[in-house]
Amino acid sequence: MEEGEKMDKDMDMSDGKMNMEGGGGMGMMGGGMGGGMMLSMAHPIHLHGQQFQVLSREIEGMRQEEYKTVKDGFIDTGWKDTVLVMPGEEIVIAKPFQDYKGLFLYHCHNLEHEDLGMMRQFYIG
Repeated sequence: MEEGEKMDKDMDMSDGKMNMEGGGGMGMMGGGMGGGMMLSMAHPIHLHGQQFQVLSREIEGMRQEEYKTVKDGFIDTGWKDTVLVMPGEEIVIAKPFQDYKGLFLYHCHNLEHEDLGMMRQFYIG
């Protein structure tokens, strides 16, 4: 993304996957927006008004040692509306969107991160 270029805040999930092309991406639900120091921090990601289940967690190779110190503290069973995403981690969730169609919101619960752009929308069609 070029400096000064506006990020696309909407994502299309009509195929059941969160497609982040051209959006800079939080990944699902990892990566970084705002860059800099935020990339090395954990992010409590919250899906507004919805609940989901964590299916899997995957961490990039160079972060394996750091991840080992916290991985046993995660409780991924049951329904959630917030999940802690560690640096370099990708989380896969399951969420049925049966009742409503349209735009849904998710963001980092660290307010400083939210203010710096870690608040996004995705579209269910």
